[in-house]
Amino acid sequence: MNEPSRRIPYRTWPGALAVLLAIAAYVGGLTYWDRHTSGNRPLPAGKTVEAGQARFVPAEGWEMDVSRSKAGQSLMLFKGGHKFLVSTFPWAGGPDGPLVRQQRLMERGQRLQMDGDVSDFVTSWGLQGKTFAYYGSKLAGRFWQVVDQRRKSLVQIDFYGASDGMEEALADARSMLDSMDLEAPQ
Repeated sequence: MNEPSRRIPYRTWPGALAVLLAIAAYVGGLTYWDRHTSGNRPLPAGKTVEAGQARFVPAEGWEMDVSRSKAGQSLMLFKGGHKFLVSTFPWAGGPDGPLVRQQRLMERGQRLQMDGDVSDFVTSWGLQGKTFAYYGSKLAGRFWQVVDQRRKSLVQIDFYGASDGMEEALADARSMLDSMDLEAPQ
């Protein structure tokens, strides 16, 4: 009777070790790169930045949060504990719909309180829209909205942060809003 052929054993641990080392080097390299790559970028003084069709000049000392900015859609700036977020969206509808939705989201979803009534604003460039202030237990802010029905676009500007240093940061936010126009090429 013939004996079944025996398979010659071979070692698998060198190959498994090589794969394990490759994975460890890849993950370790990505972790190292993430820890040593800054998530913020200083902005040059007086240089115009763009978020969609909105463009403006950042106030001195504000930096861009790269991880929370999306090219052509939103731009997040920060200085200390304060944030300035400009978001652009396509819009087909009336001028007040997104504002009411934003207030509801802030009141119900984020448990923030509205401070006063919605009011109109106009910048020195002629940009006009609606604004309101809000506050919570740990932050306060101001929200501005511009609807350009001709271009079918919506620009929302949300400034918020801690109470400490709020007056100076709000003055910076207002100067950035005042420098804004909707003429950026798309």
